[in-house]
Amino acid sequence: MHKNIENEKWNELFQNQSSKVNEQVDPHQPELIESYFFIYDCVQNEIVFVNNAFATLTGYDDKTFNLDHLIKIIHTDDLDYFFKCEERDLLFTNNLSFNQHFQYLFTYTYRIIAKNGTIMTMQQQCQAIEVTNQGHLSKTLVIHKRIDDYDVRPINDHKAFDKARGIYLDSDNCYNLSKREVEILSLIKEGLNSNEISDKLNISKYTIDTHRKNILNKTNSTNFIELIHKLSFAKF
Repeated sequence: MHKNIENEKWNELFQNQSSKVNEQVDPHQPELIESYFFIYDCVQNEIVFVNNAFATLTGYDDKTFNLDHLIKIIHTDDLDYFFKCEERDLLFTNNLSFNQHFQYLFTYTYRIIAKNGTIMTMQQQCQAIEVTNQGHLSKTLVIHKRIDDYDVRPINDHKAFDKARGIYLDSDNCYNLSKREVEILSLIKEGLNSNEISDKLNISKYTIDTHRKNILNKTNSTNFIELIHKLSFAKF
C-alpha cells in the first residue's frame, strides 16, 4: 500500500509512473533482470542495502546478504583477483579526499556461483556516494552486471574511469602525453624540481616550465600532487 502526501500534484505524478499505470498488465519477467546493486558502508565495514534484483538474479535471500556471503559465492579461481583489485582500488582512494572521490568509477569482472550452481560472470562497478566530514570515503554504490558473452578476462580488465575527463586511467598513456612530457613527469614523481630537471635533461628551465603547464592542462589537474594521485592507478 503506497502513501499519499499532502501535495496533490506530487500524488498525481506518483500515480502516472509507468509502474503504476501498467501494474495490472506487466508480466513478471525475471529473465530480463541482468544486474543488481548494493551499498557498502566503508566505516562500519558492512553492506547496508541490497536491492531485490539480487535475489532474482542469484537465487539467494537478499535479506541475509552480507560481506561474508559475497566472498563465499565468488568463484575460488577468482578470489585472489578480487582481493588484488580491491587492494589496488584502496591504495588509489586512500590518496583522494572530499569531492575527488566522486570523480572515479572502478570496474573489474569476476565469477560468482548462483544458488542453483550456475556460474555467472559479473562486472563490478564501484563509485563513491558519500564521504565523511574529514573527506574520507564512507559509502560506495556497487553494481554487479551479468556478462553473458564473457570468455577470457582481458589484460586491462581492471579499470578506473575518470568521469571528469571521460577516460580510463589504465592505459600506458591515458592522457596522450608526449615522450618528453612523460619523461619530465617521471622526474617530477622522483621529486626533482624544474631546475634539477633542466640540468638533467640539458634543456632550459623555461622549456621545462612550459611542459609542466602543458601536462597539467592535458590531465585537467590543478597541481602535480593531484596528478600523481590520479596516476597511482595508471601504468606510467
